[in-house]
This record gives sequence, structure tokens and C-alpha cells, in this order.
Amino acid sequence: MKKGFTMIELIFVIVILGILASVAIPRLAATREDAEISAAVANLRTLVSDVSAYYVVKGEFPTDTKWKDLTNVPVSNSENAFGTSTSLKVGGKDCIDFLVKNKNGNTPAYILFAKKKNVDAVCQRVQNSEPLKVYFTPTVIDNNGATAQNGKGSIAIGSSTSIYDEQTTTSTPSS
Repeated sequence: MKKGFTMIELIFVIVILGILASVAIPRLAATREDAEISAAVANLRTLVSDVSAYYVVKGEFPTDTKWKDLTNVPVSNSENAFGTSTSLKVGGKDCIDFLVKNKNGNTPAYILFAKKKNVDAVCQRVQNSEPLKVYFTPTVIDNNGATAQNGKGSIAIGSSTSIYDEQTTTSTPSS
């Protein structure tokens, strides 16, 4: 008598492996998306921390400052950090626009954030993630007393509180 598997036994093994693969592959894809989101959140926090640390050490942002001098976070524009916006990359694609503004009068330096439009599902999940909501909340009030709107927000460099320019600082809030 020969020892070995019958054709029926081999077919059952293949069917069982197929069922296991059909369950495991979507879970692996979801895990990859979760990892992309976590990496994007960490990168944005690192970027804000790096820019704040640079500003605290230097006291200002020289106009010829390059992104590579500020941070190692992957951004779409690695050249001049001022005057043009750049984007945070998620999964190799631009996802969140941001722009660094230097101190101007009573308005301290800040970073302006904006959600990119027409992005993939992973980038949408990054933009709408709970830890990043603070970055899309308007905190800087411009010279006309208007705050950023429509998915745009700002963070004061070295702070997370609202910033007011010269026109809005004439009255002090009561304690």
C-alpha cells in the first residue's frame, strides 16, 4: 500500500488555505493603512517640534532656510522653507499642505496647515484623524480679524494657543 495524500485531501487543504488567505489579506491591507496614518501623525508632530526648536534656537527664520535644515520629515519641497507652501507626504503622495510664517509685528511665527483636496482614502483618514484635528483648527487671526477657514488651521510656533495681531490685542481678556 502506498503512503500519501489522496486527491480529495489535497483539495480540502487548498480550499482551507484559500479561505485563510481571503481573511488575512484584507486585514494586512488595513494594518498597512493604520501604519501609514500613525507615521503621518508622528511626522507632522515631529515637523512642528523641529520647526519650533529651530525657531527657539535661532530666534527667527532666515529667508534662505531650507527644509532639510529644519527637519528630516519627508516633504514635497525640500528647498526654500519660506514663501511657498510644501506638503507632507503620506504613502508617497502629497496629503497636507503647510506654510511657515515668520514673526510679523505682534503676530509671532506660526505654521499654516491646509487639507489637500482630491486625495485617496488613506490621506482622507490621515486628515480626519483625531490627533491631527488641532492642526486644522484656526488659531491665528489675520490683520483683518479673520481666522483661517475651510479645513485650514494654524499653530503658533512654540505654542498651541490663539494668536492675535496688533488690531485684536488692543483689549485684554478678563480673567
